[in-house]
Amino acid sequence: MFRKGIIFFLILYISINCYGQNSFNYNLKTTSDKKINEKDADSILNTLNSDTNKKIIKAFNYSRIFYKKGNLKLAIKYAKIQNNLSQKGEIYPKHYHTSFYLIGKYFMVNNKLDSAIIYSKRALELNHYPKKIAQSFCQIATCYRKQGDLHKSIEYYTEGIPLLIKHAKPNSILFHIISLTDACNQVKTKRSARIGLHFLEKCDSLINKNKYLTPEIGSIDICKGVLYAFPSNYDYKKASNYYRKALKFSLNRNQEKITSLAYLNLGELYLDEGKDSSLYFLNKGLKHIAKSKDNFLKDIESDIYRNISKCYIKKDNLELALKNINIAIKKSFQIPFNKKEIELNDIHFEKASSRRNIVLAFKDKLNILNHLYNKTQKKEYLEESIKTVYLCDAFINYTIQNSTEINTKFLWRDDVSEIYNFGVLAAFHLGDNELTNSIIEKNKAFLLTQSIKENNSQLNLPYQVKSQLKKYQEDIYSLEEKSDENKKIKDSLFNIKLSFDRFKDSITKVYPEYFSDRNNIQPISLEKIKEKLNDNSIILSYHLDSNNNNLFGLFTSKIDSYTFKAKIDSSFYELVSNYKKLISKPLTHKSEFKNFYSTSNKLFNNLFPDNESRKFIKNKNLIIISNDILQNIPFESLYTNNENPKYLIEDHNISYAYSASFLDFNNSIKRETSKNLAAFAPVSFSNSELKLLQATEAEVKTIDNEISGDLFTNTNATKTNFLNNSSDYKILHLATHASSSHNPAIYFSKDTLHLHELYTHKTNADLVVLSACESNLGELKKGEGVFSLSRGFFYSGAKSVISSLWNVNDVSTSSIMKDFYKNLNNNQSKSEALNNAKRNYLKEHSLSEKSPYYWASFVLIGDTSPTYPATPYWIYLLGVVALFSFTLFFYNRN
Repeated sequence: MFRKGIIFFLILYISINCYGQNSFNYNLKTTSDKKINEKDADSILNTLNSDTNKKIIKAFNYSRIFYKKGNLKLAIKYAKIQNNLSQKGEIYPKHYHTSFYLIGKYFMVNNKLDSAIIYSKRALELNHYPKKIAQSFCQIATCYRKQGDLHKSIEYYTEGIPLLIKHAKPNSILFHIISLTDACNQVKTKRSARIGLHFLEKCDSLINKNKYLTPEIGSIDICKGVLYAFPSNYDYKKASNYYRKALKFSLNRNQEKITSLAYLNLGELYLDEGKDSSLYFLNKGLKHIAKSKDNFLKDIESDIYRNISKCYIKKDNLELALKNINIAIKKSFQIPFNKKEIELNDIHFEKASSRRNIVLAFKDKLNILNHLYNKTQKKEYLEESIKTVYLCDAFINYTIQNSTEINTKFLWRDDVSEIYNFGVLAAFHLGDNELTNSIIEKNKAFLLTQSIKENNSQLNLPYQVKSQLKKYQEDIYSLEEKSDENKKIKDSLFNIKLSFDRFKDSITKVYPEYFSDRNNIQPISLEKIKEKLNDNSIILSYHLDSNNNNLFGLFTSKIDSYTFKAKIDSSFYELVSNYKKLISKPLTHKSEFKNFYSTSNKLFNNLFPDNESRKFIKNKNLIIISNDILQNIPFESLYTNNENPKYLIEDHNISYAYSASFLDFNNSIKRETSKNLAAFAPVSFSNSELKLLQATEAEVKTIDNEISGDLFTNTNATKTNFLNNSSDYKILHLATHASSSHNPAIYFSKDTLHLHELYTHKTNADLVVLSACESNLGELKKGEGVFSLSRGFFYSGAKSVISSLWNVNDVSTSSIMKDFYKNLNNNQSKSEALNNAKRNYLKEHSLSEKSPYYWASFVLIGDTSPTYPATPYWIYLLGVVALFSFTLFFYNRN
């Protein structure tokens, strides 16, 4: 079970008395202006025109006075006046430095987080006041945490807290360590737990040395408990002990806030353990919140209602479960309880604080609505599900809209992927194929499309700006691959990212048109898909919902669409796994072939579960779109009939796409090249672990005979030659080794091209052929797909990619590639050319050599159109008519 834990950043407010207020007390005792208003303040400042020094001090004090009065607008006004008077720090440099930090703080308290980050980063650029540098790091981290940019938040906290330990008071250090722990809890990885626990140990030391911090012991114990309560670091005994320690401590000191939080965390922990006492603890938490009457506890209260809802789900009281989850969502967004409908907009999204718990509440609500529909078959629950899916989708899009941290985007895409599962289920039950298509499309390759769109929009930037952007990206990608445990590299990476953010902020202001449209990505409609398909092609879009154990299929032709839902269980995953094992090695005995035929046919029957689905694909070209484990299986080698054995490829041309939306977007990009083919074949490698590929030199020479091009073989097949020469070729062919590890790579004769290097390389190829092992494999990310070399080449600009699913045989590969290029040169479409080459291989081989291992590994992803389209017949006819007319004209004249 996915154990959520509790977002507990409201512990920050528990600590605010020992940090937030005291930080603004200095110098206020020296002023008699505490009851001053704006008019009087302006008047006094005007009388001090000749005394800049006094004016700076006055403006500085006024900003803090108005802050304490809660007038953030005036606090910002006078802090800016003080800042401007300081002449870039020449007068009162510490006050000047502090003013940037304070302006950032005022904006943060006013929930204007983008402005807060801008001013806090300005404070980082100065070197007058080390303490303010430390506090600014942590202030930026807090802003990112509130925005949901959690990985970035952790980076800034881990930079700032060690500086705080050197320069700040213990209460400030404690406050920010608790904030860091909240971000670590929201990320919920083993690494984030390790970071959080490391810094919490410092809190123990601080409390031992500073007895006035003793009241915070309960806060620290809850932090520790939460870090032991999420899945990747789960330890029930430790979590329970810490929560109970915090509860005992807070009850003895009448700390209602800590007490309510301890009850909440114990309630959720026991709920996930299946203990009946969970509801008792949750209700006790509500009672202590009621005693506290503190506005800051709305998110704790929201979480309690969310968990009470889960208790009622377990008791099968779905109406009460729905009532409580709606209360939880309303409290999260500060919607009045008596308001029936939950209607949200950007203002609600901006003010939201406990963002990941809000998404958990949306998930829980969708689960309840699904159960209610199954129980009652009432359409209203399906309609409410769709509305909830789109609300959560809008909320998550708002959260990640300005994030530049890819790991944060993955985190939220993983969350929204589960939301889409419920959306697809509800749309299917509604019988709305257009809606089903829209939600399925939202769950595929969104970030890839976004990245390519942003890259292409930046092509028209000035050369120097583009070069600087590329340099930053190259440095960041390179260091990210090396920074796991090396502190020096981590620090370098952080500093480069900080500099990159500043650079990007500056050029976004100057060239806003190149950055403003990247988030405007909409799924292609079903009607537009039909419009773009030809009469002979159909799209088979599969959606595997592992949370609810459903397999959906949406088949679309030019004139019709068809959907199905099949229930799956662990046997389906075993079937797919067994199929992948069987196709990735030669079959040498009859028993192995028999086992493969049986497995392959069973999988076919799962993917085409009824007569209607099989009838729909008859005599059609198939474009396969899938997700999850289905992304790495070839449909070509599915056995369609046990009685009359036949591979699916024997009746169909088959290709693949990441999504219909991405296919449409990527095909719309204009590509211009002046050269034909560049083929790379290193043959031998300086890396002694890589075996000789003797057949590859002959492979590229054979291709050159079919399609004349430029060959880079042996020691000329280097990464440098590839990077310097590959941007202007219609076709790129790489016959070499590749790997699909954590960082997929292509091997050249002397060096290696890693996946991340493709992200900063530009190609315009109509077709990239990766005649290499496992070039379509990589890490699977929910809602995005496989991070493979294929994806890297699409990122760099390719229109289509042919890549492999397992370690290929170089002899059979050379044979298939020879036929493929021959077919391609004869004006066949890419899909026809590859599928005909495979069919020809099957026709010419027998026994073990017909094993799918030899011919099914290579798949075409993306555009299927001809690379060399035949000249239309009417152009020839027009030429003949023109020549005849011209001849006749001169004949008549003569």
